[in-house]
Amino acid sequence: VKVQRPGALATISKDLYVLRRAVGVYEQIIRRFTAQTTDYQQLLSTFAEGLYTEMDFRNEALNAQRMRQLLDASEFGRGTDIVIPQPNMDYTTRRVMTMQWVTGVKLTTLEAPEVRQLVGVGQAAFLTQLLEVGFFHGDPHPGNLLKVTEGPDAGKLALLDFGLVAEIPSEDREAMVSATIHLANRDWDGLIDDFIALGFLPGGCDRGVIIPVMERVLSPYLRGGGAKAFNFQALSQDLLSATLEIPFSVPPYMSLLARSVVTLEGIALVGDPGYQMVAQAYPFVVRKVLRNDSSGSAALLRDILYDGDGKVKPTRLSALLNAGLGYVADAKATSGFIDFDAVPDDGASVAEVVSFLLSDEARELRPLLVSQLTTGCDLLLRDRLRRAYALLPTLAPRLPFVGALLPPPPPPPIFLPGLGLVSADKALELLAPPLNRNEEVYLASLTELIAGLMGVPASDLDTPDITRLLRLATSPSEQVRELSEALATISGSTANASVIRDMAVEVVEQLATKQGERAGMGADTLFGPGLALARRTVSRLDRALAVVGRSVSASSASQRGGSSTASSSGTSMSSTDEAGTTRSSRSRSASAPAPAAAHTVGNGVHAVNGAAKGHVMSDSSMSHSSDEESASPAVTATGKKEKVLA
Repeated sequence: VKVQRPGALATISKDLYVLRRAVGVYEQIIRRFTAQTTDYQQLLSTFAEGLYTEMDFRNEALNAQRMRQLLDASEFGRGTDIVIPQPNMDYTTRRVMTMQWVTGVKLTTLEAPEVRQLVGVGQAAFLTQLLEVGFFHGDPHPGNLLKVTEGPDAGKLALLDFGLVAEIPSEDREAMVSATIHLANRDWDGLIDDFIALGFLPGGCDRGVIIPVMERVLSPYLRGGGAKAFNFQALSQDLLSATLEIPFSVPPYMSLLARSVVTLEGIALVGDPGYQMVAQAYPFVVRKVLRNDSSGSAALLRDILYDGDGKVKPTRLSALLNAGLGYVADAKATSGFIDFDAVPDDGASVAEVVSFLLSDEARELRPLLVSQLTTGCDLLLRDRLRRAYALLPTLAPRLPFVGALLPPPPPPPIFLPGLGLVSADKALELLAPPLNRNEEVYLASLTELIAGLMGVPASDLDTPDITRLLRLATSPSEQVRELSEALATISGSTANASVIRDMAVEVVEQLATKQGERAGMGADTLFGPGLALARRTVSRLDRALAVVGRSVSASSASQRGGSSTASSSGTSMSSTDEAGTTRSSRSRSASAPAPAAAHTVGNGVHAVNGAAKGHVMSDSSMSHSSDEESASPAVTATGKKEKVLA
């Protein structure tokens, strides 16, 4: 039960009157000696409105109910990591509030590991409020964040006191995400546009004056800028000094938001001096961009993935896919602000990535992937065609005795429907022009990415020979088996098979269009019936995938039936032994290698990360008991998805 102190309203009103008089003087001094244009009277009015609203306990109770409903409806609310004590409205008035009792201790009294764990929960809840629901707790000080110590919710984080809350319009939430991406990319013009949209800068500001100041103040906090970590408390001091030179303004609700961020970060730094809130926010930023259908989100996605030459950077794609699934790099692996190139050591499994790419959530990402698949296939085909053509003279038949003295015969002409018979040299230059230096580097990076995904050395793909190809076919790596099983399993769904078919059709169309542009004619004219045949073949891909999916499902079912029979037989045999023998049997089972299906789902090699870093999990982490075959993903206190036993 919370009871308002007698006379509190009168005391607060007097304090606000004094502040109003003082702010008038302060504002004149600020305008005289700085370029700052912040309306401090409006800031004080917003602060006063919040205070008076906070004095109404019925309003606080309604805010708590609304927050619980919004979080429950969000992705964060699918777990039960946070407790919001619910009010009893029958016994709540403007000056008395009655709510659910929670026994707990403040986070600041806990050991550092516990603080890190619970701050991760609070961070996930706060970022959900900030970027997803647009309704956030404005006062997350240590007294309002408790670790529950008793009852069914023991160990969870309790969030108290919803008297001070604020709402963020949808357009401002999108501008925040845009500003985060533009700042990480050092896109100062784009960042100025975002600041204008948020009200930090006036519409007609002088960019020539502002950009050098922003670059000087913000660059140290970015990747490679020299700062140990992106720290809001230090940044706020540097931004304050920048207001001496640029017309910077703070919107009213932004002051409350900034206070909340700094307070939460201060608690987190107690448990982890290297804590970086913005870096941990990357998964929320990625999901916000992917779920938005606007053209602006597609542009932001390109800003995240593309380099200066307009090509996707493989490490950025790997980091984005991991972030979309809730995996982020450790703070020690990042540098300054959000690092788009930082790939987590323990990333998403192949099955998770494939499932994510085929889901509706990745619909904005798939067109970019199709474009890059087309570019990669085009580079690979051109490179391999030119290599094969260079080997033709060595394969041509020679006359005995004198053949070595004669020049090799020229290759026969090639028939192209749109051009007729053309010499092999002309066809090669037309359809497979040589790669320039940038294209060679990009192809090499793609080869490394695919090699890491397959768990083989890059040389096996760059210069394949018959021995390497046979080894890959007869003894595929763990990643190759995992990838093939994941594709076969996921493609068993009609919807997934249709997505794969549509992507393949689009790749074929774009490849044909590229070749037609090189030849100066339409693709249908250049390739004739051959292109129509390719289209028909690829358009039936979903049917073939459905057949494969059904066969894999039947095979998996038979394997599960066999393993169940063996398990029940083993149990029957051990039941006749002594208790110690039974325990020993279970111990051996726990140390035995897991079935392939359980390994793929539960503890597979993290190929997304391996593609960038060649990371493979140790053998010791790949053994399960038979009870672990049903593993399901869950969201931990840090917002990172991990595998837990069902």
